[in-house]
Amino acid sequence: MGKDNVLIVGSGGREHALGWKLKQSEDVGKIYFAPGNAGTWEDGENIGDGTKKDNFPALFNFVDDKKIRMVVVGPENPLNDGIVDYAHSLGYDRVFGPSKKATGLESDKFLSHRIMKSASVPRARSALCLSTETARGMIPEIANENGVVIKARGLTGGKGVFVADSREQALLELDNHAKEYGGHVLIAERLMGEEFSVFGISDGNRVYPFEMSFQDHKRLLDGDKGPNTGGMGAYGPAPIASAEIVRNVADKIMTPVVQKMKDLEMEYQGFLYAGMIMTREGPKVIEFNARFGDPECQPAMMMLKSDLYQVLSNSLDGNLDGTKMEFNPGAALCVVQAMPGYPKKYEKDAPISGLENVKGMDGVKVFHAGTALKDGKIVTSGGRVLGVTAYSPRGFTLAQPLAYAAAIKINIPGGFHQRSDIGYKALRRINM
Repeated sequence: MGKDNVLIVGSGGREHALGWKLKQSEDVGKIYFAPGNAGTWEDGENIGDGTKKDNFPALFNFVDDKKIRMVVVGPENPLNDGIVDYAHSLGYDRVFGPSKKATGLESDKFLSHRIMKSASVPRARSALCLSTETARGMIPEIANENGVVIKARGLTGGKGVFVADSREQALLELDNHAKEYGGHVLIAERLMGEEFSVFGISDGNRVYPFEMSFQDHKRLLDGDKGPNTGGMGAYGPAPIASAEIVRNVADKIMTPVVQKMKDLEMEYQGFLYAGMIMTREGPKVIEFNARFGDPECQPAMMMLKSDLYQVLSNSLDGNLDGTKMEFNPGAALCVVQAMPGYPKKYEKDAPISGLENVKGMDGVKVFHAGTALKDGKIVTSGGRVLGVTAYSPRGFTLAQPLAYAAAIKINIPGGFHQRSDIGYKALRRINM
């Protein structure tokens, strides 16, 4: 019996990590990335850009020509552009990801708010604002002693959230935020506590969780300071949320949301991400994403022991009952190396040196994100460039220094920007 070919849509660290893990399956033949990056060549073959709507016809001609058994969609934009709906219109039902309607859970903060409210999900007190004038009036009402949060309504690559320390700071930032992301915003109560991420797979009826929590680091600078980014590093398992808490989030928060969406004729199938925060009242939702998180995907794939291809196949076959994902012992941690200037303006085409020095390091995998091949050399092509990820069966005390020991070996002219405190929360909690 032949092996199955797989196509992964996307070009980031998440897609590289998914491809790396899928390649380990005995059932997988060749992996194609559309478009991939300089690192994905290690695990498969890069083809044209499959993330653009205009390229969907050519992409699925390729799927037909190469007899692709499964398409996995990584980023949110092609999902929001209806790539799954397009495949279904051709009679191809082996695309892993939610429909355009269901992707609204991430792409439309107003829809997400209404669904959470209808499903009685614990969340921040919020107000939907269709203009900056309305938002200006709601900020004083929603703000508390910790400040207030401004969230853009649509997709922003994880960067459309402004966390203000006070109502005055929020009012000053509001116009700048509107200029960059539009006037439709969600004004939300600022919740205090430690954040964690829960991932699961939905079959449209319930959510089957990765029974391990992860923690992303959204802020650009050490100590969770500076602007929001797409993520500067992540680790798992996050000590703040046990496997039991993860199961409760899946059963009592994520599954009710999925069931509510089915009632609204937005059946949700694919990866589902719940961004959570552990408050004094218990776990509350910050946001939902219609995909696997990045960079959380990198340590998650290092930790996952189960055959990912088999899990995704079971999902597409409607056969997730009894599926339980197993994990390796210990911990994994990812340090993101970014361009100076990110998340604003940054240079491209900087040559990357030192990658060969990391290849021999046991327990280390460098997942590429914003990289490209130019004249046979690996150069930078995006803001977040690499996710240096380390795993140790002995936990964070070894995984964290191992990741940084690897990261110091890789460089660009002028140096990468990276946080130096990824994993410190976990180490403090472990040592308490």
